[in-house]
Amino acid sequence: MPSTSGISGDKYLAPAHPFPDPKNDAEREANRQAADDYDRQEEAADVLLRLAEGLPPVAIEVLLEQVRLDLATAGLHVAPPQPLTDEDQGGVVVYLDDDAQVVVDWLPHARLDRAALDMVEADRADDEAVIRYETVRSAMDTALGTILTGFRYATRRPEFGYGHIVLPSTG
Repeated sequence: MPSTSGISGDKYLAPAHPFPDPKNDAEREANRQAADDYDRQEEAADVLLRLAEGLPPVAIEVLLEQVRLDLATAGLHVAPPQPLTDEDQGGVVVYLDDDAQVVVDWLPHARLDRAALDMVEADRADDEAVIRYETVRSAMDTALGTILTGFRYATRRPEFGYGHIVLPSTG
């Protein structure tokens, strides 16, 4: 496999390594080490992908737990899977819907949720609480989609509202 390190001799070509313009032997060695590490990671990923080709699709419960773990790894608070209480509400929810699909969504805290609902019921959809609620939901929906894509999940949108349905891999 040809090297993808971007290093040819002592000349450094790619800015992705620790020292884009090495000034001394230590920096050149750090760049060589970073390039070697990158090459090893690429080779390991290649091997794993080839091994995974013959495996059956992941069970939906395993996918559910993997999505929860990955979102927590990204630094998000993932709400517990059981019914939410006012103390728990707020953050990412990951659950299986009635069609056994993994759904990822964002819940604002109960305070904002109640305030927005009260204003909508009072026919005051332009109230500041409703605007905040919609702004938070929209921003977090976009962020969740970006994070899921970054973790290489394929998703689709639900029929209505916010959220993401994570599609099982096809092997």
